[in-house]
Amino acid sequence: MQMSNVRRDKLTLSLNRPRSSQQDGPKDLVLDTKSLFKGTRELKIQHNAETYRLTITKLGKLILTK
Repeated sequence: MQMSNVRRDKLTLSLNRPRSSQQDGPKDLVLDTKSLFKGTRELKIQHNAETYRLTITKLGKLILTK
């Protein structure tokens, strides 16, 4: 499967930090999908005792399902 037309995006997560630490460093943590997925097209995320699936589609979009 050729993946040359797949766009690699970055996932940005806002972190709830106290005001003092927001001034000390970046307020957003940026994670690259390439390092998150490590060559796979799907990963599982545990949140509030439930498991979600984050999937990269054939068109390079991200889908989050419960």
